[in-house]
Amino acid sequence: MNHSLIGSVGNSKKRLVIGLDFGAAFSKVVIGDNRVRYAVPFAEFAHADNQYLLPSILNTDKNNRCTLTSTENADNTSNNLKLPLLDTSCSNEDLLRIAAYLALVFRLSKSWLIERYGKRYGRSELSWSINASQPAENLAHPELSDRYQQVLLCAWNISVLPGPITLTRVRQFMDIDLSAFDKFPALYRSRIIDESAINIYSGCYAQICAYVHSTKCSNNLHMLIDVGAASISVATFMVDHDDESSNQSRCTLYTCAVEPIGVAHLLKRRYENLQLPDGEINLFSDIADNHTFSQMYDLTEKDIKFADTLYSGDVAKLINKVMALTKKQYCPDSSHRESGVLTLTNGGGAHLEIVQNIIQRLENKSPPNKITSINPAAPDDLMAENLPAGSYARLSVAYGLSFELDAIAGVSAKDFITNNKEAAKA
Repeated sequence: MNHSLIGSVGNSKKRLVIGLDFGAAFSKVVIGDNRVRYAVPFAEFAHADNQYLLPSILNTDKNNRCTLTSTENADNTSNNLKLPLLDTSCSNEDLLRIAAYLALVFRLSKSWLIERYGKRYGRSELSWSINASQPAENLAHPELSDRYQQVLLCAWNISVLPGPITLTRVRQFMDIDLSAFDKFPALYRSRIIDESAINIYSGCYAQICAYVHSTKCSNNLHMLIDVGAASISVATFMVDHDDESSNQSRCTLYTCAVEPIGVAHLLKRRYENLQLPDGEINLFSDIADNHTFSQMYDLTEKDIKFADTLYSGDVAKLINKVMALTKKQYCPDSSHRESGVLTLTNGGGAHLEIVQNIIQRLENKSPPNKITSINPAAPDDLMAENLPAGSYARLSVAYGLSFELDAIAGVSAKDFITNNKEAAKA
C-alpha cells in the first residue's frame, strides 16, 4: 500500500510523522519532519488562550454531518469522546464518533501544513505515518489497542477522501477491506495508508522521548507525573548518556502506574463532598484556584481543602507507591536520590493548586523521598508560534510522538511495553 500524499508535482520525497495526543479534554498534534517539528494550531476551534489545544468535542447536525467546534460554539455535541475508548464495553456508535472527530483533526492538520509551508511541502511526495498515545494500562489489553488502530486507520483514510465527513460515511468505511478504495481515482488512492503506518504507544513513553531530546536531560533517576482529565500516570526512568559529547541517550523505564483519578475525578468528588450540582463541571474551561472557587460558591478555602483531602491522599499514595517500587526492585542506590528525584509534572491538571501543593510537600521531604522539580523549555526544533509561556508541557506527548520510533538509542517500544506489563503485575 502506498503511504504517500502527492503534492501538485512530486519532485521530492518527504517522510512525515503525525504525533497525536488525543485527550479526554483537549487534543494536540505535532507533525515531525527530519529535523523540525510543527505544532498544529487549531484557529477558531482552539482553546481561547492556547491555539494548540483542540477541545475533544464533535459537533453533528441533523444530517449526521460532523464538524469541529470550539467550546463556546458547541451545540449538538458528543463530549468525553475519549473516555469510552478506555472501556472494553465501548459501543460501535462511540467508535464512529471518535473516528469522525479524528478524521477532522487529520484533515485540518494536513491542510494547515500544506498551506503554511507550501513552498516546502506543496510540491513534494509526502509519506505519512501516525504515532498515537494510549494510556499505559490499556497496553495490557491488546483488544483496546487493536480497536484504536482500526479507528485511526478509518479516520485517516476518510480524511484524505473528498467530501464531507459524516457518521454515515464513517460507518460505511469503518471495517471495509482496503481494496474497496481501488474505485477511487489514483490521486486519492495514493493517500491511503494501511495498519503498518499506525503505531500506538503509551503517553509516558512519548513524554520520556520528548524529555531526552531536551537540553535539560541529564544522567539520573527521574520521575514523570502526568495529570490528565481522565487519569494520572506516574512513571520512573533512568537516563544514561552514552557520551557526554553526544546527544544520544539510553533510557530505561522502571515502572509506570496509572489510576483513573484525573481532573474529572477530582472535580466530581469535590462537587459531591460540597453538595454542589455536578452538572456545572466543565473540563474545557480553566479550573479556578481555591480562592476563586470559594468565592464562586460562597465557601471558605478551608471547605475546599477539606473536600479535596481524600483525593490529595490518593494522588500522594500513587506517587509513593511508584517511588517505593522503584527503590525496591530497580534503583536501591540512594545516591540517585540524595538531591531529590528529578521530576517532571505534565498534563492539563499539573497547574492545579492541589497538585502543586502535593509537589511542594514532596520537594520539602528528606531523601530518599525528596523530589526536585524540573521544567524543560520548548525544544529548539519545535515550531510553535505564540506558544503561551510555560505551556510546552501540554504539547510534550504529541512532540515525543512526532519522532521516529527508534529515536531513543537503547530503548525499544517493545522493551517499554514489556516493562510496563511487569510493573502492572508488581
